[in-house]
Amino acid sequence: MHPENTSVDTRLQAVTVLSRVEAHSAHAARLLGGATPAERELVMGALRWQLTLDRLLERHLRTPIGTLDVRVRAVLRVGLYEARRMRTPAPVAVAEAVRLAKAVAPRAAGLVNAVLRRAVGEPWPDASDATVPLSVRYSHPEWLVERWCGFLGEEATEGALAADQEGAPLYLLSAVSALGDLTAAGCVLRAHRTVAGVVAVEAGVEAAVAALQAGRAYAMDPTAVAVARVLPDVKGTFVDLAAAPGGKSLVLASERPGGHVLASDRHFGRVVLMRRNLGLAGRPLALTVADAGAPPFRPASCLAVVLDAPCSGTGTLRRHPEIRWRLRPGDLTALSATQRRLAAAASELVAPGGVLLYATCSLEPEENSEVLAGLPLEVVPLTARLPDRLVRIELPSGGAVIPPGADGDGFTVHLLRKRA
Repeated sequence: MHPENTSVDTRLQAVTVLSRVEAHSAHAARLLGGATPAERELVMGALRWQLTLDRLLERHLRTPIGTLDVRVRAVLRVGLYEARRMRTPAPVAVAEAVRLAKAVAPRAAGLVNAVLRRAVGEPWPDASDATVPLSVRYSHPEWLVERWCGFLGEEATEGALAADQEGAPLYLLSAVSALGDLTAAGCVLRAHRTVAGVVAVEAGVEAAVAALQAGRAYAMDPTAVAVARVLPDVKGTFVDLAAAPGGKSLVLASERPGGHVLASDRHFGRVVLMRRNLGLAGRPLALTVADAGAPPFRPASCLAVVLDAPCSGTGTLRRHPEIRWRLRPGDLTALSATQRRLAAAASELVAPGGVLLYATCSLEPEENSEVLAGLPLEVVPLTARLPDRLVRIELPSGGAVIPPGADGDGFTVHLLRKRA
């Protein structure tokens, strides 16, 4: 893909989005609703490769790139990304970046021209060159790479880093998506190689997005589907705490017709969204607005509880690359405190003989095994509850880390049971 034949507005929109993401902690995915493919590629590519781009740019800057105006940083990153990672000829990418600079920060136009003319000739780090740090080869914060190597191992870490640098396909949950209509509309669908009941949209994405917007399909990452299926099929009510947008509840409702799903979330607006999504199940489901830390249910009354806890999201960096530049090691402590409160409240709901499915889209032990330590529950082995070919690392705690990769996003999952 190369936007050299598109208007400068595509690049200007990309710079505007990147500036908002960095200056106002906005979420790129939300700002890119309705964006053109070229704009999306410029924004997500510049975010994914930000550290590597900055290293190449700083070789030709007199001051650290962080001292520049946020708009100038965005222009430099977009220009270099376009020249080095897309098919745009370098002179065109530089000229367009200079034009952007004149529009958003005129005094910096000369700097942008001088820096980019030199930086476009810099060699891009070779992914196989072990003399270059992994953090630079795959554009991740050094502290995060080091901690992943510590508990995942270097080979699994490199695989996760490489996966984070690739765009995530659009996946649909087959049971609740109008696949026949999508195929007729020109979508090319491929069954997921590991997780049954999930299809990737390989062509015709526009038609698939239209179906999502019309409520005729549901998008869900394959790993999240596999995690939902870890929950045993029990008779009675499944309580899904912090459930929005409702994916796991939808999997349970569509695949466990004998169970009754009760989904809750603390935000009214998210519950409204969840009601729309869960309508795809084709049967009535119960929803409520409730804080997962103080759920309005009787203690020891539920045979099955699901808690997909709010987390750092380090397993979703391919979809949300800006997370890696915002997260700090100290943030995990604050997140862990909240997760402990939610997990304790969830465990109190579990009836004797019942189970708690605890999952996060984070790879970090502080948000998973360390949260569950001390709960009055025993761990249920996961070996037979995840797809055979789904890559995972078994944990001493009895749970499993599923690193981001070709099969989907990263997750950590534990299943715990209360003794009867």
